[in-house]
Amino acid sequence: MPMKYWFLDYRNTRFMFYILFLSVFLAASAATLQYVPLPFLWIALLSAGIFCFLAIKHKQPSWRVLWINLATVFITIGALELYFYSSEIVRMEGSYTDGYYADHQVLGYCPTAERESRAIKYHGKERVYDVNYTIDKRGLRISPPAQDSLACGSVLFFGGSVTFGEGVEDDQAMPYVTGMKTEGSYVIDNFGFHGYGPHQMLAALELGIVDEVVSETVRHVIYQGIPAHVARSAGRASWDRHGPKYILDSNGKPVYEGPFDGRLSRPVRWLRKQLDKSALYRFSGTMQREATPEEIKLYTAIVAAARDTVNRKFPNAQFHVLLWGNQGEKTYDAILDGFSKAGMRVHLVNENLPGYSQQPSSYEISPFDRHPNPHAHALIAEYVSARILHGGSCQHPAPLVVGATK
Repeated sequence: MPMKYWFLDYRNTRFMFYILFLSVFLAASAATLQYVPLPFLWIALLSAGIFCFLAIKHKQPSWRVLWINLATVFITIGALELYFYSSEIVRMEGSYTDGYYADHQVLGYCPTAERESRAIKYHGKERVYDVNYTIDKRGLRISPPAQDSLACGSVLFFGGSVTFGEGVEDDQAMPYVTGMKTEGSYVIDNFGFHGYGPHQMLAALELGIVDEVVSETVRHVIYQGIPAHVARSAGRASWDRHGPKYILDSNGKPVYEGPFDGRLSRPVRWLRKQLDKSALYRFSGTMQREATPEEIKLYTAIVAAARDTVNRKFPNAQFHVLLWGNQGEKTYDAILDGFSKAGMRVHLVNENLPGYSQQPSSYEISPFDRHPNPHAHALIAEYVSARILHGGSCQHPAPLVVGATK
């Protein structure tokens, strides 16, 4: 057969058909990943349909068994995707779901500046909360205005969603309430954000982010920590792929190495981003292992380095830790021990919320959301105002107290 008629050969025609078929499948999968909710369910069902078609088309028993088995695998994957998606009965609505988060070269991600977003959280049909998050032009959640004639300087708050005030209104978040209780004596800067850990705090302090935002003399820096921050600072948070990575040097000091995914190729980063859209993959990520001693050591070293950076850059400032957790929990006890050895000012939140150990639910937003409710934020703000900020009296820093403070 002449070369120019090669495609008329049956075998070549079949080959071209499979190439076209594969191209259409890949294009459809890419479009599904980009535009369709629950994309891996539809990709799995599409794949199963293709293998069923091939099983019908092929006459050889060995090939038919292969295609049938592959179809069964993808049907199972699709069923699991649907099952775990239906198990994720928590959903978010409101303007929070569109454009609220922005990429950040150093911190990994951050809130979009100058934006008010409504966040509505549902658990099944039950509404858990309906609140507004207002972000100022500096990229921080808004705080009450300070009185220029009374201002003692600024108080920087760091942490994750607990510090930010997830699930409560702007004026119910602990940093905001602290500003109100000190009657505007301090400028309040809330650097907390959903999913952040101490690595974002250290990076913001070390790499000039705080310097670009804060204009007042820094008097206090308050980090609010939870045991889950250990995994975050180790890079095990699925939502924080590009956050700042720290490793310990030979002297046990944390050294910034760039983003967690800095050594990954672009195709691998893309693949991880797509996998995060899979309900099955997300479920596998919820089975967090217990923190290792090395991760706890890294975590406490990062917090200590933040304290040392504050002491160096803001010599008139105090650094305090508000720590959530319960004694007897392995990770929590190890954190306390590490902080004690580092000479940290530590304030135990559970010992300053009456009855917290016996009934923590009284300080939670809902049985379906364990973030602090407005009552808990108010009590912590009262403690911070009275015991750390001394009611806004602009007193000089108190002598260092090592260990836990009740």
